Amino acid sequence: MAIDVKSAVIVGGGPVGLILAIALAKQRKAVTVIEKNCLRQGEVGSFDGRVLALSYGSMQFLEKLGLGDALQAKITPIEHVHVSQKGYLGLTYLHADEMNTPALGYSITAADLGAALWETVNTLANIEVFSGAGLVGFALENGFQAVTFETKQHLEKRYAQLIVGADGTQSAVRKQLDLPMTEKSYHAFGVISQVTTAEPAHGWAFERFTQTGPVALLPMQGKKHKAVWVVPEAQIDAVRQMDDAAFLAGFTEQMGERFGGFTAVSQRVIYPLIETYVPNFIETRAVLIGNAAHTQHPVAAQGLNLGIADIQQFVEMAQAVDDLGDANFLSHYAQARHRHHQSVMGLTDSLIQLFQTSSPVVGHFRGLGLMAMHSLAPLRKRFASFSMGLNQHG
Repeated sequence: MAIDVKSAVIVGGGPVGLILAIALAKQRKAVTVIEKNCLRQGEVGSFDGRVLALSYGSMQFLEKLGLGDALQAKITPIEHVHVSQKGYLGLTYLHADEMNTPALGYSITAADLGAALWETVNTLANIEVFSGAGLVGFALENGFQAVTFETKQHLEKRYAQLIVGADGTQSAVRKQLDLPMTEKSYHAFGVISQVTTAEPAHGWAFERFTQTGPVALLPMQGKKHKAVWVVPEAQIDAVRQMDDAAFLAGFTEQMGERFGGFTAVSQRVIYPLIETYVPNFIETRAVLIGNAAHTQHPVAAQGLNLGIADIQQFVEMAQAVDDLGDANFLSHYAQARHRHHQSVMGLTDSLIQLFQTSSPVVGHFRGLGLMAMHSLAPLRKRFASFSMGLNQHG
């Protein structure tokens, strides 16, 4: 008896999993998505109030997938970026009009991105979604991946050309495949919040490097902003105990007063900063994508964007194959992505090492570098192109 074989079973229904599902469905490929959280419209699941940064390149790709109209009212354009370092001279500006683009990037809440993704998923008949379902296991049967998962009612089984682990850093797919993961701790924590200022941002984002870690502001709608404060391990308990007034005072001391001053702050989300990488992120009829394959320090805002770049290259290469689990296809994809992963992660790590060196001599040289970037348009545009995700394919 013939078996029904899906093009892919995607484990993980967060942004990366759903964007990949939509992209494959647009190529007329049949996809099943398995997500342990409840992700139907109206439920929070993985799509909470966190603010995400989409590069210009990521937004272009989402528009090609037909998500532009759904996202347009929810995104805030980042038109200008101010980069500086605390305690030393030197700064530079990046401007969208210098790059001949409407924006350098965009900010959006995870909830709004999730709503747009679901709006599209619900229009595509060849995407099958199981929400609140847990992966039990998978194994090769009849030349395909046989994936077993548990819903609230019973066990389900799907055959697929390919199983995709899009289920985050602690990927269940990676663990079952027993793929080694390297891990590097930055001995610091990211403190994420939404802050309100006296004046609106008018498209301005700020990134400031300090000796204890970078701080950043991303514009949101109205007078709200996403605030990122990187705090060393030795100081995180003190920051955890801060009330709103003390937190705003501490953040202002690091960032400087912006937009007339900070007037309010939301609850904070705190998480340890680590870099992880799975050097071999493919196996027989299996691939890891997004955070399941790599996580980065947030200094360059490349986390979600690197995952979207994975998807973009995967689906572009998939146009030429009928079998997504073909070994040659997966090998060529892995080779291409490995180069780009190393490029992005290497630059991100270098920024942290450079700007957290406490030597005054190094600090002055950093200032000279920022001033050189400010003075030399080609150098500034090259840095902007990296931030905008315009070199997605390494």
